[in-house]
Amino acid sequence: MTIRPIAASFVALVLAACGPDAAMLVDAQDVDTDDAIATTESELTTSSRAGLWFPMNEGNSWTFESASGTARTMRLSSVGNGMAELSGMASGSTWIGVSASSANTLMQWDSTSATWRSWLRFGFASSTWSLGTEVCTGAKLRRSATGAAVSTPAGAFTDTRTISIEQLPSKTALCAPPAFNELTFAAGVGLVAFRTGRGERFALKSATVAGKRVPVASGAVTASLTLDKTSYVSTPNTIRCITTPCPSNEVTAVAKATFTVTNGAATSQTWTFRSGCQFDVELVASSGLVVKRLSDERACTMALTSVTLAPGQSRTWTADVSLADRDGLQLDGSFSARARLIPSSAAGSAPIAARGFSVRVQQ
Repeated sequence: MTIRPIAASFVALVLAACGPDAAMLVDAQDVDTDDAIATTESELTTSSRAGLWFPMNEGNSWTFESASGTARTMRLSSVGNGMAELSGMASGSTWIGVSASSANTLMQWDSTSATWRSWLRFGFASSTWSLGTEVCTGAKLRRSATGAAVSTPAGAFTDTRTISIEQLPSKTALCAPPAFNELTFAAGVGLVAFRTGRGERFALKSATVAGKRVPVASGAVTASLTLDKTSYVSTPNTIRCITTPCPSNEVTAVAKATFTVTNGAATSQTWTFRSGCQFDVELVASSGLVVKRLSDERACTMALTSVTLAPGQSRTWTADVSLADRDGLQLDGSFSARARLIPSSAAGSAPIAARGFSVRVQQ
């Protein structure tokens, strides 16, 4: 019997010398040919952003362990322009990215054709899609589970989405097993479990995502961020003038952010600040670009301040953040709000929290 080996895993692409094209990623489209696409609003909103299910931050890493004790670690590096290099998923590394035109799809760079292609979809519950058409090396993917509870050494996850992968078979040859036939993701964490083509199951043991450890260490200082809404609407200026000064009826949405820090340690924790401003909020586009900071439009008193939290004590900060960029242009699309303490460099670690939202400009 002839065995046809897989030259490269469908998730592992050899990086071309020229590297991926960031400009092409901006306009990369996720074209679907399946008639059974779920197009309900709940499937195509902020909750389905690829960056939520596969967070793209410099230094993100996920360590998995199988029942036999085998460990696997995946890492992100060279994060920027909506792209990142993913290593540890297979023998080589692959470039992944988020397209501005297909925010719910994680794209993958194909060095052979020098194009971005759809890889993992998080916004189409009923859809199936293909990754390559060649037998043995190609595959069909589909969402096989949504909201299932998954228990791992890193904790239990309830908000999950599982993508199953079916290898395209050959009628004349025995295909080598694919790298994976199932991938399970948790919102805000990333990949939490997977099954290899040989049937070996791996579960998340630990992770570092956006600088935060998973699971949260006992006795750690933690933070949370909430917004008053999940989606906002702004209205543009409709007044046209031929003289100056010109009035404006533009109404820009404002997000009310609440940032809470809790001291779960056994001892008191203290942070010192160079001014009266003790925390900041960043607005981050799906590409990873910071489009605005609360500190861009805020005046701070020039006085040294400090905050001390006793064990078990919490402190809350609030702020109204105008949903426009640094140039005053109204935001439109999917974004994340990311809040953190801003202590002096001599202070200890400061926790970070994030929350996704969407905003549209109503014409």
